[in-house]
Amino acid sequence: MKRLTIGVDIDGVIADYAAVMLPVVSEVCGRPVSVQELRCWDLTLALGIDEAQVAHIWEETLGTDLLRHAPPIEGAISGLSMLSKHEIWLVTARPASLKSITLSWLAENNVRYDHIVLERYGDKVQAGRGFDVFVEDRLDEACSIAEAGVFSILLDQPWNQSPLLHRNCRRVFDWSGIIALVNALEQA
Repeated sequence: MKRLTIGVDIDGVIADYAAVMLPVVSEVCGRPVSVQELRCWDLTLALGIDEAQVAHIWEETLGTDLLRHAPPIEGAISGLSMLSKHEIWLVTARPASLKSITLSWLAENNVRYDHIVLERYGDKVQAGRGFDVFVEDRLDEACSIAEAGVFSILLDQPWNQSPLLHRNCRRVFDWSGIIALVNALEQA
């Protein structure tokens, strides 16, 4: 068994960002919006709303303490605990202005990790030293990480549906799938 260096995204993988964002989205749209309607993170395409409405959603979600109330993704906390024998890097696109809220949320939820890097989008693979595996929910990020030579695990979400994945990327449907793939990698 070898010790792996694992990169893990926060929103959509550990924290259920969509759960706290959906009430804001529903208010902006003037109707209840389900998570299944979030077929991509370009909300103008997913929901048929304009850029000003999208800006309002992001401002309300990222400019307040809403993320403090995000529930954990089912199985994430225990899954990270099971992986704690490895080196775990949390790598997120969250802005530095959310560092305090993020660290508080991680502590309150007993999230096990070794390092955290904020403000990374599009180059997450460069955030740490030699990731062996990376867990992500954004399709474009997972594919670019896989393209860079890091085994990528895509946690299934409505916004990442595609029949085509990079050959170095695997889709899983829950944290037990993540654990199974990491266990297989540590034995390889």
